[in-house]
Amino acid sequence: MIDVQRLRVFRAVVASGSVQAAADHLGFTPSAVSQQISALQRETGLVLFEKAGRGIAPTAAAKVLAAESEDLMDSLNRLGGVVDHLRDGHTGSLTIGAFSSAAQFWMPAVAKGLRREFPDLVLDLTLNELGPETPGPSRRDLDLTTEDADLDGVERPGHSRHVLAVETYRVVAPRGHELLTEWDSQVPMLALAGHPMIDNDYHGNTCTRIIRNACRAAGFSPRYVARSEDHHTALAFVAAGIGVTVLPALAVPESMAGVDSRELVNPSPRRRIVVHVRDGAATSPPVVRALELLDETVARAAERRAARR
Repeated sequence: MIDVQRLRVFRAVVASGSVQAAADHLGFTPSAVSQQISALQRETGLVLFEKAGRGIAPTAAAKVLAAESEDLMDSLNRLGGVVDHLRDGHTGSLTIGAFSSAAQFWMPAVAKGLRREFPDLVLDLTLNELGPETPGPSRRDLDLTTEDADLDGVERPGHSRHVLAVETYRVVAPRGHELLTEWDSQVPMLALAGHPMIDNDYHGNTCTRIIRNACRAAGFSPRYVARSEDHHTALAFVAAGIGVTVLPALAVPESMAGVDSRELVNPSPRRRIVVHVRDGAATSPPVVRALELLDETVARAAERRAARR
């Protein structure tokens, strides 16, 4: 078994670049750091550092060890957080993954309800659309994701699947734009052809594929003049008159200065929003209540959108 404290010191030296810098960061003496590194080398049978000029540099083996220990150290940190929560009197935690618009518009109401009914619960919310560095879905009790509504949903091993909503997409344009004045409530996809557009999602994500397929079905390719990996920046670009963007209804704010939106049709791109519930947590009272709160929040949001039409 590798000593965890020695591993922490080793990783600090690799990250800091020298024994002295690691000692300063850890509050140790350089001698104590060197002793920990020597002990780890004996423990593993590996040469971890070699001389480089006046200092040292990690060996190839050290770089692999540092990289492969990343998940372990993250897990230990999370375990330490659980211990802290228990010491402070908290009785449990709930981890929810969500994409950004759901986190912004739905999760505050869910968190408020959970806080009221489970005051000792610690809620951890993670964004699940940030690429490979995002914590894996197996670590989340609830995981909100999106699917193309025109395709069959995908079941996830070890999880149950619960459909929250199916929503349309809208074109968002500067107020007074010809797409808004020519079409009262619904804009055909083909009307976007030739207009400067702003991309607003991570490439390869569900929304990107849905929009691309809808444009292809309407017989054109979008003319992007700017790209952003979040809808907030895209909306600001629209307000500045740079172009138009296409967003799912949830991501379109109820009101925003300088912009307006219309539903897209012919074809009508749609996405399905689902929540995957981890089997091991499905009967937990906070998880059961979180699902109920999600359904209630989604229903209220749908009622508000219908009232604005």
